[in-house]
Order: sequence, then structure tokens, then C-alpha cells
Amino acid sequence: MVRKRKKNMSTCKKTPEAPHENAVREAARRALLPPWLAAVLAMAYVAAVLMIDTLAVHRVDLGIQWRAFLWHTAGGFDLFKLIGWLVVPFLLCLYGFDWGALGVARWKRVDWILLAALAGVELLAVLAIPLIPALQNVYQGMGDAPADVKWHFATGNLAFLCSWLLGWEFMHRYFLLRHVEKWLPRWGWLMVPLCEGLYHLQKPLLEAGGMVLFSVVVTLWVRRRKNILLPLLAHLTICLLYTSPSPRDR
Repeated sequence: MVRKRKKNMSTCKKTPEAPHENAVREAARRALLPPWLAAVLAMAYVAAVLMIDTLAVHRVDLGIQWRAFLWHTAGGFDLFKLIGWLVVPFLLCLYGFDWGALGVARWKRVDWILLAALAGVELLAVLAIPLIPALQNVYQGMGDAPADVKWHFATGNLAFLCSWLLGWEFMHRYFLLRHVEKWLPRWGWLMVPLCEGLYHLQKPLLEAGGMVLFSVVVTLWVRRRKNILLPLLAHLTICLLYTSPSPRDR
């Protein structure tokens, strides 16, 4: 009878949580702030810097001359993006920073295949720009411009790229994601594609939709691997493909 009672009690045990959810909840218990408060502050910060950047780029004047936040150097480097998207979020994440998020130690063979597949899709997207009027109007080629003009265009784009790309990925897929996951372990990650999609509404809808789809794929990957290198490399690939002279420029 005793054995039977123990057996029945064992069948009533609660199903254990997934390892990922356990890790998120453990991290939340070690946090300095309550998870909900940290998540709200992180979302508010990301929304603020993205809004300021958008208003500044479009030179909106609503009582404040937002163009004052265009901290560009002569070479095309954007200091506002570097500080707002990377430096400040990184400093806020120093306590308990997961350095393994920056390497390849957590990668598996399938992750390299995924990166190659994303690069292939991105190449097709860049090649399709001349075929889609909405994108062609935004991403115009250099045509028959002199070589020195094309070189200046490419180097300026590379300097601009260095100022924002790492910050964009870090702010969204480490700073924001780690806080919203601690608050809502199952669905908090959706805030990342939402923020990226809203920011890209200033661009053609086709590109904004593609960005949201890309964000969903790579954010789910980040949740599984606890690593941000793959989305960084994939994002870098498409930016370099655009920066390089396109087929219509040759």
C-alpha cells in the first residue's frame, strides 16, 4: 500500500519547465530590479532613442530642433547611434554580462548552414532592388559615376555602418531581449521584431516586412543559443552587399 501511494504521488508531480525558461527565471531572481520594472525601462529607453533618431534624420521641428541629435562626423560616422545604441546599453548590461553571447562556442553545424541560407536570401533581395520600383527609388545605384565618387560612397557607407550595426543588434537582441524575457519568458521576445518593424516603417513596406521576418527568425535563434553573433553577421552581410557596387553599376 505504501509503495502504491508513493507511485500515485509521483504521477502528480508538476511537469518541469524547459531549460531555457528555467535559466530566464534564475536570471530574473538575480536581477537588481524587479523583472517587470527592468523590462519597462528597457522598452522605454529603446523607444526613446529610436524615436529621437527618426525625428533627427527627418529633421522634424516640433518645439525642439531634433536635428541637433545628428552627431555625424565628416567621414559619415554617426556618434548618436554609437552612444545611444551601443555604449549606454552595454554599460547598463555590465552587471552579469554574458560574454558567451559574443562568440561561436555555442554554435552548432546547423547554425553555419542557417547563416549561409540567410546570406543567399539577402543576395537575392539585393539583386531584386532594380526590379522593384519602391526599393529602387530608395536604393539608387551610382550608375556611370566616376570611380572616385563610387569609392567615396562606399567608404562613407562603411563608416556609417561601423557606427550603428553592432549597436543595433546589441540594443535589440541583448539589452532589450534579456529584459523582456525575464519579465515574460515565453512571449516577451516579440517586442524585438515589433520595435524593429515600427522603426522601419519609414522605409518601403516591403523592406519593413522583410525586416520583421528576419527579426523573428534571428531572435528565435538568439533565444535558443543565447548568442547574438549570427544576426550580427547576417545583418552585416546584407549591408555589405548593398554597399558594394551592384550589377547595374558595372
